[in-house]
Amino acid sequence: MLTITYGRKEENISEVSSDSSAFVSCITTLANSFMGLRPRVPEASERAQRVQLLMDRVYTAGVGVSREIVSLPAPRILRLYDIETGEPAIHQSGRAAKILLSLDTASVTSTEYLYVRGGEFELIVRQFIDVPNKPEVSTVIELRQINTEIGPRRLRLDYGIDISAVNEYLGTASWLAARHYDINQCYSNKDGFSAIVAIGDQKLYYDVQLFSVRCASIWSCLGQSCATSVTFDFSQNEHHPLFIHWQVRSENDSVGFGISPLPFNFISSQHEHQARWRKLWKKYDVTIDASDKPIELGIKYALFQLLQHGIGAYNHESGFISPARGLTSPYHSGATFFDTELHKCIFWTWNNPRVAKALIDYRYHSMEKAIEFAKSTGFLGARFPEASNDHGAENGPHYVLSYPDADIVREWSVDEVLHISADVCYALYRYWSVTYDDVYMNTRGYKIVAECARFAASVFKWSDKKQAYVINSVMGPDEYHYHVDNSFFTNYLLRWCIKFALSLINCRFFPEISVTEVKNWKTISENVYLPWMVIDGVSIPEEFDGYAILQDTELRNEKKRGPQFIDECEQYSAEKLRNFTSKVIKQADIVLLMSLFPDDFSDEVKRVTFNFYEPRTVHESSLSYGPHAVLAAGIGKIDDCADFISRASRYNLDFTPILNYNNGLHLSAYAGAWQGLVEGLAGLRVDDERLYLCPRLPSDWNSYRFVIYFRGQRLMITVLADGIVDIYRGEKKLTTTSCSDGRIYICGETE
Repeated sequence: MLTITYGRKEENISEVSSDSSAFVSCITTLANSFMGLRPRVPEASERAQRVQLLMDRVYTAGVGVSREIVSLPAPRILRLYDIETGEPAIHQSGRAAKILLSLDTASVTSTEYLYVRGGEFELIVRQFIDVPNKPEVSTVIELRQINTEIGPRRLRLDYGIDISAVNEYLGTASWLAARHYDINQCYSNKDGFSAIVAIGDQKLYYDVQLFSVRCASIWSCLGQSCATSVTFDFSQNEHHPLFIHWQVRSENDSVGFGISPLPFNFISSQHEHQARWRKLWKKYDVTIDASDKPIELGIKYALFQLLQHGIGAYNHESGFISPARGLTSPYHSGATFFDTELHKCIFWTWNNPRVAKALIDYRYHSMEKAIEFAKSTGFLGARFPEASNDHGAENGPHYVLSYPDADIVREWSVDEVLHISADVCYALYRYWSVTYDDVYMNTRGYKIVAECARFAASVFKWSDKKQAYVINSVMGPDEYHYHVDNSFFTNYLLRWCIKFALSLINCRFFPEISVTEVKNWKTISENVYLPWMVIDGVSIPEEFDGYAILQDTELRNEKKRGPQFIDECEQYSAEKLRNFTSKVIKQADIVLLMSLFPDDFSDEVKRVTFNFYEPRTVHESSLSYGPHAVLAAGIGKIDDCADFISRASRYNLDFTPILNYNNGLHLSAYAGAWQGLVEGLAGLRVDDERLYLCPRLPSDWNSYRFVIYFRGQRLMITVLADGIVDIYRGEKKLTTTSCSDGRIYICGETE
């Protein structure tokens, strides 16, 4: 059974079996900003063993894409067997394995029961990863003989590098895989082993140190192979612990092999690790008191995975690339998408702006690639790709192989998604509004804005028919419709990008823009075509030109777990990337837009928009729940907002089906859950450099609390019943003032 705990709270998530092993190993991923490790799962399937270790910036030429993050081998238990007969230890029937993910201590413990030559044994493996800035793993393996009455046994454990790790092609055919690494060299002695793992012209150094506290342990080095053996003799002791510490180093910071002659102090390291996480939880904690509802542990899990992935990201000199699945899965080839800017970056802006800046810095350092991409596709300025790899270059698949029928399906998002540069500007704008980091804007921010606006202006084309500037044949965030004209979301964001640049044009450090170009930007921004449609007598944004006349779809009024498909035909069309001819949408672009610019639309327009689009939304994308939560709170649908927050925070925990899972953790869904809570329920906003809230409390919640960073100060905010809000800066309770519209301002103490 997979169990997740935080303090005294715990929840059983899934049975542990071969069928669920890939899901369990993903859910229990341990990570920091440098590495992501999937812990040991008993009876792991072939699919589970394919993904073991992912490292930041370790990419190579891909299968179906230009670059893909490399699924690397990890040091782990290879074999456990009887030393006298060679008989392997097998799992006892009737005794299920247990895996425990402790969120508060950031560790994973697996327990399994084994049988070999009449002997019964308990095998416990516990491990954690250094947080935040070292690619190091600490592991303790404990082996205990249970039925000592039959006489002692001697078992041998082989510990080494598991070379079954490979990359899959978009998770389709089991036989279509690529192994991107070779073991170049290996050295072992009584203290452990070192190995060189080569990926193209790049080399990684693995240094593995092992030691036991029992004298009965006998070391045996397996020649030049990447493994070490240790023998456990139970004639003197029923219980044997083995301590292991390993790290991965790049060629730049490595000088030969690195086995340390000094024993690693596991206990001391564990105490340090736990103390560090206590500080992290105190600094970033989110707590929901909802009478033991699933949301309580769900929000803890979401926050835990975000913290693991992001803490320490500012140590990356060239900015931090945040793959769509973090370092939990090679799904999407390790590329980053717009969800980084619109979700993860916003989360980090409010929690640790240094991490948000590192995410934006990745785009800044990719500027030349974005300019090249724009030029190659007939545009000006910087066009950031829809899927961007470690080099900052376009990385989306143009064709997708459908398995098992082997159909080749055209993927249009690479060509038709045009809003990414505006998304980058939006993230920068939000970062600046919270931090007021003028130094960053002066040195890098204005350059980003100028080139993104230049791209945006080059995308619009004048239409005599519309008597306005239009964008034809595009795809918005809703991937169920492509080749569409005038996506409201795309047109609106790109227009906003130009207007944002124009508002900064006179700033001292803004790049010099010609009078002609400025005039062109103004003309375009004042004459962009936006499609509208009338619903219930109210004019609301139309998803795209012609959406209103599409065949309607059966409404999804009865909510269930997972994507809200009406029938198998809909699901099949989505899997085959078909262009839908009905009003059904994957994720509502307009709802997302209104969550980004809540003050740009009236309450009535937002209400009618939500009521129209939400029942027609499948929510197949994990990115859908967060924006819906924000908008639902804004129009008074408080309990609906709470449900969306729960769905977003528990997206992976409640995922179905888990059979042969390969998708990875949906970090942006978790950031969306946080946004739904903080920017939705709490109504957190910045108004003319002042911070205010519009707090709401769902009917079955008692309270909630979160921590934010604003203008160099960290504030703890607690929302209680009857609109009561407590705000603390350290030990000091801050004063607030309430307005008739429900806004609660902090009285000048954060300026």
